[in-house]
Amino acid sequence: MNTRRWWFNVTMVTLASVWAFAGCDHATDTDTTNDVSSREEKVDLDDTYGGYNASDEKPGFDDPTLLAAYGPDGDVAITDDVDTTRTDRRRPRFLMITWGNLRADSLVTFATDWTGGLCAENGVVRVVRTIRFEEPRDHLVPRTSRACVEWVSHTQPSFDGVIVALYKTMNCDSLTDGATVDSLCDQPLSVTFKTGPLTITFTQEELADLHRVIPVDDAGNAVAFNVVTREPGVCANGFLAGQRKPWDDRTERGVQEFFRGRWVSENGLHMGYLRGVYGINRRDEHVFFGKWIAQSGRFRGLLAGHYGLLDETDTRADGWFEGVWFSRQLRTMGGLRGVWGTSDDDGKEGGFFRGAWRERCET
Repeated sequence: MNTRRWWFNVTMVTLASVWAFAGCDHATDTDTTNDVSSREEKVDLDDTYGGYNASDEKPGFDDPTLLAAYGPDGDVAITDDVDTTRTDRRRPRFLMITWGNLRADSLVTFATDWTGGLCAENGVVRVVRTIRFEEPRDHLVPRTSRACVEWVSHTQPSFDGVIVALYKTMNCDSLTDGATVDSLCDQPLSVTFKTGPLTITFTQEELADLHRVIPVDDAGNAVAFNVVTREPGVCANGFLAGQRKPWDDRTERGVQEFFRGRWVSENGLHMGYLRGVYGINRRDEHVFFGKWIAQSGRFRGLLAGHYGLLDETDTRADGWFEGVWFSRQLRTMGGLRGVWGTSDDDGKEGGFFRGAWRERCET
């Protein structure tokens, strides 16, 4: 699915269903019956916005775990002067890869060696940012090729990762009789992730809209792959990452768990935090609601959407989520989607999520 089709699906399907389960069939620019800017917050899975308000919050929702595990510390912007000549620089793909215990389970007592790398065929890999590398033990290896990046990485109770930009090479060094420029330039891009626990290759078609988590052992270690593409003249997009935890107070009917995490740009710049709840409402729909804020705590959006299992026959299978976010004035500002996993056999200890967001463009 390409990004234009994804955005069409988000606005035409998810947004309609979000309003539908709330019994609302109009574009909610205002809400005259319930002022979400000032009302008291109380979880309600049958409310249009889950019972949340549009007020500002303390930085990181005043959540020490959220600030420590999903703050900007530990992520390092990389100046990578790799040669990107003879590439398509108009539409770079940004690939976020995170590996290790994505749920950040403090009970994990052994280290996992993820030393390896990422190589592109018919492409160039530019490193944008490292995620939670604990230097000097975790570090990037000096480059020997513009098609590959390598690292030394070890994880134990948490995870490491990278964000890279992928550029498709334009292989037009020579022309032969009867050959067109397009046929020589348009060689398919693919990338191979190679480490001890996992080796996998993704094709150009898969890289168009990749959101996938692959478990590698019974201890909860996994690798998450998420891609966003920068389209010329298209509004901003980026990544989501976080964890799901058991709900501490189950007096609220239908609330199963809550989620918390971070909101980052396509190149990994930390833009804020998100937090919310999900569960089953009175219509037996699997819904989620939440709020995202800037690092200062300033309100940025109300989240609403649906989630489900990728494999309905397996209750332990990874799942999907898809939704939208609203401004303080309750205008639809963009969409978000991704995947989630449990990281253990029964899911009782929660799990993780990874995904992407995209702003709604007026054009």
